[in-house]
Amino acid sequence: MTIDKTAIDGIKTYLIERALLSPVTPEVFRIGCQRLHEAGLPVLRINMSWGTLHPTIGALSLRWWKGREFDDITRYMHQDGESEEWLSSPGYYAVHNQIPEFDVFINDETAHPVFPVFDEFKEAGGTHYFLRLIRFSEPSPLAFDLDGMILSFLSDAPNGFTSEEMDVLRDISDYMALVLKIAVRERITLNTLSAYLGENAASQVLSGSIKLGDGNNINAVIWYSDLRNSTVLGDQLSGPDLLATLNSYFACTAGAVSDHGGEVLRFVGDAVLAIFPIHNEDIKEACVKATAAAKDSLARLEYVNAQRAPDQQLSFGLGLHIGEVMFGNIGIPERLDFSVTGPAANEVARIENMTKEIGESVLASQSFASHQPDQWCAIGPRPLRGVGRPVNLFTLK
Repeated sequence: MTIDKTAIDGIKTYLIERALLSPVTPEVFRIGCQRLHEAGLPVLRINMSWGTLHPTIGALSLRWWKGREFDDITRYMHQDGESEEWLSSPGYYAVHNQIPEFDVFINDETAHPVFPVFDEFKEAGGTHYFLRLIRFSEPSPLAFDLDGMILSFLSDAPNGFTSEEMDVLRDISDYMALVLKIAVRERITLNTLSAYLGENAASQVLSGSIKLGDGNNINAVIWYSDLRNSTVLGDQLSGPDLLATLNSYFACTAGAVSDHGGEVLRFVGDAVLAIFPIHNEDIKEACVKATAAAKDSLARLEYVNAQRAPDQQLSFGLGLHIGEVMFGNIGIPERLDFSVTGPAANEVARIENMTKEIGESVLASQSFASHQPDQWCAIGPRPLRGVGRPVNLFTLK
């Protein structure tokens, strides 16, 4: 099949145009691959993979197959380690041996190298495999692992790719890599900011809320939880064990918040400040989520304590409240923090502090509990330090 050179030039123009617009989405990769096929390139499969800077995600990949439904980005998690699939893959072979480019006729029994995935390619009708490593930084022992892309093409033509077709793929792959490098950078930026600020705050920062005082008033359920006896634990445990203990506690509290639709804003020492934003005035929905998270956190804590020594049991206090808060940048121009401020944020910390005096793990204000009266039991008004009036408090039934 003859290559449509005009169509190839059109693909390059399309990729550059998309690179200049944000956000760059996986759809750009799908369209580019489809247009390569339509331009006369005998591509059966195109795959692009790259490492990423993220606390839990180690690598990402995009994969296009001719005639198949296009999948979104595939994630490979740090916790899964280096799988056998990766260790026996062409990509690992190229990275480990620092081979910038190679191609293999997979039906040739004398071909080298050969990989287990070639069996899948043969069954699908693949004949010729072509891989390129594309650097994003100067060569170094870790350059391909941490700052580059693996791009591979699979042909289904009986005789594989011609030399002319491979030249076109080399040319186009640089354009693809440029566009997807921008997409990777955008995603890394959002992932990193989300990990440290929370998804909502990260989106606001990337949208331009980066000056001291930037922010807006929002209504939200406010969550404040604090670990009990942390000083005693600090005396009992070594540094690494204390850090592991804190992470177990955060998995119970902050983990429950995230899993039930809340947003963790800050870790204040061993305390957690979080919100469940109230969207479209649906206050009850936010309260239901927060109550479910509170119950889940207690269940998680019970499981964690079952694994711990009797003298190292964990406990925490939790306060829940509703109010209007300022959600935005606080601090100094050189060092900003994205958080919530206002009387309601102070009151929820005072409510949490009352859990010590009352002897309950979870306390909520009347403004919160009134939206789920079947879930909460009144314990009466209590004076809160710094609050000019007694506040009716409730505990879980």
